[in-house]
Amino acid sequence: MTIAERVKKKRTELGLTQAELAKRVGITQQSLQKIEDGRTQNPRKLISLSKEIGCDPEWLLLGTACEVRESPSSYNNGTPSQQSLLDNQRPIITALQAAAWPAHKNLSNHSEWLDSPIETSRNAFWLTVVGDSMTSVSGISIPEGYLILVEPNQNAKNGDLIVANTEGNNEVTFKKLVIDAGQIYLKPLNPNYRPIEVSKKVNIIGVVKQARALF
Repeated sequence: MTIAERVKKKRTELGLTQAELAKRVGITQQSLQKIEDGRTQNPRKLISLSKEIGCDPEWLLLGTACEVRESPSSYNNGTPSQQSLLDNQRPIITALQAAAWPAHKNLSNHSEWLDSPIETSRNAFWLTVVGDSMTSVSGISIPEGYLILVEPNQNAKNGDLIVANTEGNNEVTFKKLVIDAGQIYLKPLNPNYRPIEVSKKVNIIGVVKQARALF
């Protein structure tokens, strides 16, 4: 039985329409339809979906369940290949949470998760891109609405795409790190925006390892 079949089976048992279940989970009916017809194999709101249909996230994703669980994103049962599917999920957090990450990290508060590369650290997270400062007509372009995977455990170097904030500022920004003659700049990919010269201490929250469009 596939995840599509498991979701549809549990929804039918509960007597819910696609629209009703989608509303409870916080997704569109079209998103739920993609799950049930097999186009979406790893739902972003796996935890919320499993809660609403009354089953383990592990069972919903893999068809297996465990007795002991470390966190919503990891488990101790199943084959190594199955385990990696859940172990590699990282939370989708808000910009406000990112500003204090990982000091105020509390994984139990996150209902949205997304799969990540196997080498991703436990401190990594996904963040939604806001604004068009990283949208470019040529070269690398990461438009508004994309999700970026942020890795706090990697030291940033010149030329890396980073998420950062400046001393005394709780707002985070997503830019390219440029270090020139000892001066630090946060450079947008969009040529219509000017590089930001950082005069205060910059707090690099993490290096961006991946960008992904939402379904």
